[in-house]
Amino acid sequence: MKKHTKTISALLVGAALSASVVSGAEACTRAFMNMYPGYMVSARNLDFFGPVDPALVITPRGIEHNGGDAKNAAQWKTQYGSVVVYADGVFPMDGMNEKGLAGHTLFYTHGSQDEKAHQDKPVIESRAWLSYILDNFSTVEQAVKAISNDVRLSAVLVPIDYASDTKHIAIEDVSGDSAIIEIDNGKVNIYHNKDYRVMTNPPSYDKQLKNLAKYQHAKRSEIPGGLDADQRLVRASYDLKNLPKPDNKNQAQGFIQTVMNNVAYPIGSPTEPGEQKVIDMYAKYTKRPDQNKGIGTYWTTISDLSHGEYHFKSVYAPAQIWVSLAEINFNAGQPVKKIEHLNDYAQKGWEGNVLAQAK
Repeated sequence: MKKHTKTISALLVGAALSASVVSGAEACTRAFMNMYPGYMVSARNLDFFGPVDPALVITPRGIEHNGGDAKNAAQWKTQYGSVVVYADGVFPMDGMNEKGLAGHTLFYTHGSQDEKAHQDKPVIESRAWLSYILDNFSTVEQAVKAISNDVRLSAVLVPIDYASDTKHIAIEDVSGDSAIIEIDNGKVNIYHNKDYRVMTNPPSYDKQLKNLAKYQHAKRSEIPGGLDADQRLVRASYDLKNLPKPDNKNQAQGFIQTVMNNVAYPIGSPTEPGEQKVIDMYAKYTKRPDQNKGIGTYWTTISDLSHGEYHFKSVYAPAQIWVSLAEINFNAGQPVKKIEHLNDYAQKGWEGNVLAQAK
């Protein structure tokens, strides 16, 4: 397993890659503001052809989970409580736990996404990647060590309208640590460094970093303004570097939101060649086709690791909603709670803290 720990001096900036980039139908961005102690805040955009009917699931300690349907799938009980967005109510894709560890699955594919090594280790299928990480670990370091040594990763298609079998993972913690986890032609590559603040989509992260380095001394006018994966990674990295120090948590959350806004797709963005094939592949599973309004950034999450808040902003609403993890009873014996159809919060008249809506 390949592990990268080199420091990128400025985490800035990039020109067009020679390799092909991911289409807007399957694009997302994760950014992590970790430059200012006390204000560790990450965010992710869901860029897709629909909102994947997200549900917010609150899981306490002591819940039995497994790594999938394989005979040798890993088995565990949750060590830490978490709040997680599930695509179509079944695929954990974004969230954070009570210890300030957050994780995000974004579109990625590069050859076989079934790990060749560790054939004797318990399997973690893609539908359980995020649960395994948030349930069992409090830091990036712990999660990286376990994924490197204790389990085997395998991407498996789940019949939902979210690309569950083509994924890579970004994780970060309240200390400011960060890691990107990818499977390239059956090999798990882990890029572990606090300077790895932005993740988008293919090409591989090592190519993204090489491209980013070209913009180390770029001016604002030289930063690419497009929405391809390499361009979003460059622009978000540049914007993060220039964020001022926040004076309070509200500013910190607002500052990271400006970064996400600058790499977002306007809803209904025109379809590019090749994107319709991806849409057709997954749209057949859509249970709420009326929600699909074409390619766009359908929602954004903000994980405030320093203050234990998880925020959700839908394109269908002018304002966001949130929950405070400090207000949640994560003790073993508590039930799993869920807010279904989370994307409908504005139509339901919900505002601000929506913890009371979890049933």
